Formats: sequence, C-alpha cells, structure tokens
Amino acid sequence: MKTFFVFFLGIIYLLLANAVESILFNRLYFLIGIVLIIVGSIHYLKERNSYLKWLEDMREASERELLAIPHTQCILSEDSLSALLLDEPTNTLYFASREDLEKELIKKVIHFDKIYEVAIVEDEIFIARTSNHLISGSLLEDEQDVEVEEIDEDDPAYNTVSQLALKIVADNLSDPILEFVFLDEEEPISREEDEYLESLELCEKWYQKISVIIKRYELERVPIRHWQ
Repeated sequence: MKTFFVFFLGIIYLLLANAVESILFNRLYFLIGIVLIIVGSIHYLKERNSYLKWLEDMREASERELLAIPHTQCILSEDSLSALLLDEPTNTLYFASREDLEKELIKKVIHFDKIYEVAIVEDEIFIARTSNHLISGSLLEDEQDVEVEEIDEDDPAYNTVSQLALKIVADNLSDPILEFVFLDEEEPISREEDEYLESLELCEKWYQKISVIIKRYELERVPIRHWQ
C-alpha cells in the first residue's frame, strides 16, 4: 500500500509539472515526481524480493515435511503442496497435501490391500483404468462415465491438454477418491510440448506402479475367496 501511494504521488507531481507554466515549478515538480517513482520502484523490488524469498523458504519447508514421510518412492507436485509416496517395507501408500503453504499438512495413510482402483484422467476423460475385478463395476463414477474413451486424433481438441491427473480409489470412508495432479494449466498446451510429455511419462509410471499393487493383492485374494 505504501509503495502504491509513493507511485501515485510521483505521477501526480509529473502531471503537475506538465500543468504549470512556470519553468521553475515545472522542473521542480518533474524532479520530485521522478524521485518518488524511483523510490517507489526500489520499495517494490525490495518487497517483491522479500516475498519471493519467503515463498522459496516456505516451499523448501513444505518439501522437507513431505519427504520426512517414510517412503521408498515418491513424487512431489510442482507447487510443493502435495506428494504421493510408496513405502514398500510397510506396504503403505501415503497421500499428503495442504491447501496452501501456510496450511497444516493432511496425510492419508492407505495400505496397499485397500487400494481398489486407479485411473489416468485427462481433461475429465478417462484414458486408462485399472481396478480390482473382485469388486464389480467402478468406484469412481457410474460405470458408463469411466469407460476408457478412444481419442479421435483428427479432432482439433485432441492436440491440446489442460489437466492431467491420477485418480486412486481406496478404502477410506472420509475421502475414498484421491487425486494427484501432474499437469494443471489455465490455458491448454500442445501435446507436443515437453511439459506435457514429461508429465504424461510420470503419470503413466505411477499408474503402472499402482496397477501392479492392485493386481498383486487381487491375486492374493482369489484363493481366499475360493476357499470361503
């Protein structure tokens, strides 16, 4: 607010310099206006650098807290607000997230045998899905809504993407559907851009990891169910 006031005052003096006919006052007001704008610019740069430093410190602190969760494999979101972690010795998946850097971290602990479904979702379209076939239907939405769609490459909309996410269904009554976002753009980007290709590669890797976990425990349940 103080910086804005200094800028505003500097502009007023520059306008006054153009309005007065006296050469003396014209030069005086012009000089004052320039000085105020320079001072305002310096204040703005200091405040901006201070904010960027605070933001970087908060992100590093958030990353340290996320990485402190026991894991053998993990992926962090670009904004350092969430993480997906696998801890193989304890057969546990952790999904940790916070609304913003100043909020408390919320951690969900899911045992591998409680993971029922995983899907890659691209702009609200399911492009890949693995589920535990011992559970009929899909737990994400109505079954017809989660059929993997064949994408028409001739459609102009196919060439751009806004969001890419991994959705996981787990045995968690408070929040059964977990979503980890790999790409989230306000304006759609081309499928040929490196940012999209790298995000898709990571998403597919984690989709494969979760799929293996689902199928592993699906196979372990089969003899038990048969015996019962």
